[in-house]
Amino acid sequence: MAALAVPCLVAVLVPGPVAASDTPGFGLQVSPTRLVVPQGTISTARTFKIANKGRSPFVVTVEASDFTSNTDGALKFLADAPFAASSWASVSPSRFAVPPGATRNVKLELSIPEDPEPGDHQFALIFKVPAGRGAANIRINRGIAAPVYVTVPGPVDSSVRVAGLHAPDFVLGGPVRLTARIQDTGTVHRDFRGPGRLGIRAGGARVAFPDFTVPRGSTREVQATWNPPLLCVCHARLSLPGRVAEPATATVRVIVLPLHLFGAVLGGLAVVLVIAWFARRRYRNSVRIAAEEIAGGR
Repeated sequence: MAALAVPCLVAVLVPGPVAASDTPGFGLQVSPTRLVVPQGTISTARTFKIANKGRSPFVVTVEASDFTSNTDGALKFLADAPFAASSWASVSPSRFAVPPGATRNVKLELSIPEDPEPGDHQFALIFKVPAGRGAANIRINRGIAAPVYVTVPGPVDSSVRVAGLHAPDFVLGGPVRLTARIQDTGTVHRDFRGPGRLGIRAGGARVAFPDFTVPRGSTREVQATWNPPLLCVCHARLSLPGRVAEPATATVRVIVLPLHLFGAVLGGLAVVLVIAWFARRRYRNSVRIAAEEIAGGR
């Protein structure tokens, strides 16, 4: 079945009271933005909070959809996605109105079937705001998808492996982009967030990747920015912490050679040499002229 494209909006965060003119026309906020239900959980009920941070009211519809994850972390909604669990979910209410400045709670209930395969099963709750009526020919639905990971009790494996580490072989200077590919080889997702963020040693410094999750059976590609020394033959080394599969490490070499600075230095040196040559020539001419005048005056 073809993938269903659902545009996702960045939640509008408002830290404090703002003037009406500063409030956006539309502002949908969903909390939490992702949900993990670990194995051994007694209650399977969870609550999502929906807030309207905009000036206009809107109607929200909620549906559960199975998904896979692209390498950039974007969700791809498929009816036949592996480890699907949307049939386990029921939400209440599934349609409701949210006035400006108001919040609404959505209750998620999970009905886990008997004897499911141990490990992660996943789906996403899509909070969608249908496009309103208007004169425009194009109408775009807006929404936020919150992934939900449900870990079924039983033996689990959280192993990951390094599927690749890439950096340019030669650069004139920084910043340098480091790209890592991390593959989940276990039966549950793996988080690299907060204190557990993934880092890489490059040129004697530690560079941290942004927070990310590798869902079960998927591969994530993440990037970090490194500011190298002015001149070096540096090595960037990635080592995965915790439970890992082979390969668990990867190393790349980056040569930092600021040829443009060398060119500027050589250009400046050339100018100095030319000026010195002209100054020496002028001096020698003045000495010769003075000698001729002395000789002519005898």
